[in-house]
Amino acid sequence: MARKTAALLPSIARLLIGLGERLKLARLRRRLTAKQVAEQAGMSVMTLRSLESGGSGVTIGAYLSVMHVLGLEQDLNTIAAIDDQGQKRQDAQLIRVMKPRANKSLHVKSTTASKSSGPQTKNVVGLSNASESKLHPFPINTQSLSALLTRKKTPEPNAQ
Repeated sequence: MARKTAALLPSIARLLIGLGERLKLARLRRRLTAKQVAEQAGMSVMTLRSLESGGSGVTIGAYLSVMHVLGLEQDLNTIAAIDDQGQKRQDAQLIRVMKPRANKSLHVKSTTASKSSGPQTKNVVGLSNASESKLHPFPINTQSLSALLTRKKTPEPNAQ
């Protein structure tokens, strides 16, 4: 399966290798050993080595933990912040929804259409311009993202 994935998606493999190399350079610039970063990120040195070489079997949580240790977790806020392709698709859908239909919406033979007072349109709710949205910082307050995700919830007092 791994061989098939690598053969089908060489661009993804290149992206992972590039990300791993950049994280390794960031670690070396900070003069941190692999052992130090691995311990702080809550993983083995072997996992860190696999991550730094672009291993596809490494979880995204491991990448995020290393980024947090290196102080790079804010870089996640830039992913998909500017989504030109998605924006174009969204605009095209909005234009289709807003185009008036030549008397088709006035002659709909459904019971819901006859009860309403106006032409039928699609409900477009929650669409916003990606460039106008405010990004929130990535909240990691622990040394390991996996510890944050696996932490058991404690019941709140007076919650009955």
